[in-house]
Amino acid sequence: MPTITEVYNNIPCREGLTPDWGFSCLVEEAGLLFDTGERGDILLANMQALGIDPAAIRHLVLSHDHHDHIGGLKAVLARNPAIEVIVHDAFSAKTLSLVREYTDPRIVGEWAEIADGIAVTGPLGTAIPEQSLAITVSGGYLVVTGCAHPHISRIIEKVSEVGPVWGVIGGLHTVTGEDVEALAGVAHLSASHCTDRIGELAERYPASFRPGGVGQVHRI
Repeated sequence: MPTITEVYNNIPCREGLTPDWGFSCLVEEAGLLFDTGERGDILLANMQALGIDPAAIRHLVLSHDHHDHIGGLKAVLARNPAIEVIVHDAFSAKTLSLVREYTDPRIVGEWAEIADGIAVTGPLGTAIPEQSLAITVSGGYLVVTGCAHPHISRIIEKVSEVGPVWGVIGGLHTVTGEDVEALAGVAHLSASHCTDRIGELAERYPASFRPGGVGQVHRI
């Protein structure tokens, strides 16, 4: 079962780590880093404090082309140029050019398996295309989002075409009534980073809600 450690988040959770606007987490068993936060120096410092070696990471998945999710990209690539970088086909030429200074990116346009038991949704949404992780767990899929710009209800709908959504971790940005209802069946809910109605979600779903923040560890 996966262990997910939040290495970058603007919400503080653990002493000895630096909170800063952005999001990044490590799926430990897969050696998979999801997003890189806003600043490379903070990302690397938090990794060091958590005992995470950037050179040991095998996969890097980027959710969308916003600086608070790709700002640490160059720092990671400089420490580990052999890493597999997975992006989607809506990333800018500037970001892709940065990746190509170190390695050839894997560009996906739809649902794709990227590691054992782990898939990406491919880009969803139109204004801000974004992809999420779908990790196989005993109850279905654990969805990991960067900002959920396409709305978490749409992401859950997409993943549900493949299998049931067991849990959700990450930023949910602007949460609508439809999004709130879509989270009703989720057994593990940890909304953080840019989510605008965290308190309401915690009150609505006290049995499933888990606080998120830099240093938080989710053992599923």
